[in-house]
Amino acid sequence: MQHAATLAGLALLDSTSLGTLVIPIALVVRSRRVERGPMAVYLSTVCLVYLGLGIALVAGFDLIGSTVARLAQTQAAQWATLVIGVALAAFGILGPDPVKPEPGTDSLGSRPTPTSTRAMILLGLGASLAEAATMVPYIAATGIIAASPTSWPTQIATLVLYCLVMIAPALILLTLADALGQRFLPRLARIAPRLEHEAKVTLLWVAAILGIHLAWRSAAGLGLVG
Repeated sequence: MQHAATLAGLALLDSTSLGTLVIPIALVVRSRRVERGPMAVYLSTVCLVYLGLGIALVAGFDLIGSTVARLAQTQAAQWATLVIGVALAAFGILGPDPVKPEPGTDSLGSRPTPTSTRAMILLGLGASLAEAATMVPYIAATGIIAASPTSWPTQIATLVLYCLVMIAPALILLTLADALGQRFLPRLARIAPRLEHEAKVTLLWVAAILGIHLAWRSAAGLGLVG
């Protein structure tokens, strides 16, 4: 595909989110070992949720793109988008800065570790859907895939590859933790709070940028700005 490098970069950006990286590491740090079964269920759930959303988005671009485009131009839709944009921008700009973890602290250690299949599925669903509103890289990626002159099966395969690349960093760290055990877990415990902090900061930035973009575009469409 022509935009393979761009899609890979977007997938790696998505890989640093709370759901795809921080939570798996937090679970390992809390349990002090890699629970292979529960972790496989969690990451599979995250992948399936993202894949399902991706298929819906690509199908939407193909099947209802023109209808959505017409609706988006209505005054009611413009005002709704303006309100959403202002709310997102306010959350990103005015939201409290995440507290930086002190060196050596383990802010994840006191958190409960779900191990049942049901608990891990619910955790994966909750983590993925909670980030859906700010998954700008994934929305951009689905737009690129939908616009590509490829067949529907190829587009689905591309989405599957995207989701696999998205969880690749977590899989690498989990594999190292499983293989090296106590030789690697202390290092993972030290970087986990920092990763959590960076993921929260990234969320605020993404919300602010997306909110400003939506608000400005809607305000322009309503004639409120030049």
